[in-house]
Amino acid sequence: MKRPKVGLALGGGGARGISHIGVLKVFEKYDIPIDCIAGTSIGAIIGGSYAVHKDAERVEQIVRSFVDSEAYEKSGLQLLTMNEPAENFWGQVAKSVRERIVINLAQSRSSMVNGVRLQNIINFVLEDIRIEKTQIPLAVIATDLKDGHEVIFQYGSLRTAALASAAVPGFLPPVDYLGHTLVDGAVTSPVPVEAVFGIGADVVIAVDVGQDLDMEAQNLNLIDIIFRSSTITVNKLRDHIIRKADTVIRPEVGAVHWADFSDITSLVEAGQQAAEARIDEIFDCLHDAKPFWQRFWRRSPRAVAVNGVPLVK
Repeated sequence: MKRPKVGLALGGGGARGISHIGVLKVFEKYDIPIDCIAGTSIGAIIGGSYAVHKDAERVEQIVRSFVDSEAYEKSGLQLLTMNEPAENFWGQVAKSVRERIVINLAQSRSSMVNGVRLQNIINFVLEDIRIEKTQIPLAVIATDLKDGHEVIFQYGSLRTAALASAAVPGFLPPVDYLGHTLVDGAVTSPVPVEAVFGIGADVVIAVDVGQDLDMEAQNLNLIDIIFRSSTITVNKLRDHIIRKADTVIRPEVGAVHWADFSDITSLVEAGQQAAEARIDEIFDCLHDAKPFWQRFWRRSPRAVAVNGVPLVK
């Protein structure tokens, strides 16, 4: 009997996505085959690196080398995790002034940070290779601002696809590509379950590294309200999407700041622990998998490929 094709759907979540490496390590430990990968944002970066090297230790080494590098220092990521000013008079004044500056900048700029910073990160972590040349079939997910479609890269530059997939709206500039205006894949597919079914997986294992919803919701200002509302929307969409996966791995990283790469070891270990906790369920899924044609209804006809034959129209 032919074994089912196993696909991984690696979700977005900034630094929390380092825990994807721990999940990959557990798959290697138990000799669980990975036949295809779909990744959103950090899931595209980690998944893309793994699809190239097929070695979780190697991917971890690359990430650690980046965090220890001058490129990381120049990226400014560490500055984004700084605590808010103390809740005294001058702290409140500083916070108010900063937020007014942000609002004023928003009228004349498409992003808070120059896209060159993200490009430098991606150039450090990912090989300059075409997606169709990776060892493991790969799909990278972005979102088209013009028509709202999920966009699936299966061909072309891995670096370009990852850049588009990780372009957080407002924070990083959109990527113009073949007439499309592309931003973070998490806008339409925070965990790309449908995409990995679309590239032929019979069994889909989703890895969710989404943000926890902070239960403190008092004394919110304008900026807090905008970000909290966005988090609620993404969480609702994510919960809907992952129901279609055969099993879901959720590393305990939801409280980690998306830009906090300071403790790679803990993030990787969180991925390992979460995958180990689901290992029996994963083997059951592999044993009980149905043929792909019996599961075709699970795909949603809305994704398009921008650099190849469209998957669906």
